[in-house]
Amino acid sequence: MKEQAQESVVHDKLGDYIEDTLALEESVVDQLDSMIGSVERSPVLMELLQRHRQTSRLQVERLKSRLELLGRGTPVRKRIEGMAMTLIKNVSDVLRTDAPGKVGRDAYLLAHTQIAAYELLSRTASAAGDSETVDLARTHLDEDRKCADEIAEHWDDFFQLTLADWLEKDAERKQPTATV
Repeated sequence: MKEQAQESVVHDKLGDYIEDTLALEESVVDQLDSMIGSVERSPVLMELLQRHRQTSRLQVERLKSRLELLGRGTPVRKRIEGMAMTLIKNVSDVLRTDAPGKVGRDAYLLAHTQIAAYELLSRTASAAGDSETVDLARTHLDEDRKCADEIAEHWDDFFQLTLADWLEKDAERKQPTATV
């Protein structure tokens, strides 16, 4: 009887973890949308972030399908929470200096947050005896590790774009201003 109660609790928590991970992925898509414009002068970095965004979009669709198969709908409250976090992030993007380098940092952190979410989801699914969700979480883990690795391979590109911004701003600051 105790095992049945534990299995029921874990199964309920599994749905919650999938909902949480879905909200995270939707937020990641929104955040990557806002980041892409910060690196528009680098086609390589734009493509990198666009690939990460596309991967996250596919993950959103797979998670929604998984929730439907488990009899749970799309969680509206969690989506609203994710949108609020994205709004806060977008405001900080506007206020941010050194945008390209910090976009790289933030994209790297997002990928690792996704990795952590899927590590927990795979373990929860395993404890619930849900092998399909375990497989999904492991697939997403592999995808997000690849995204994190790709970002890490481009630290120099993020820095060079930041350096170019610094030099451009310094040159603008040193321009003599016309006085009337």
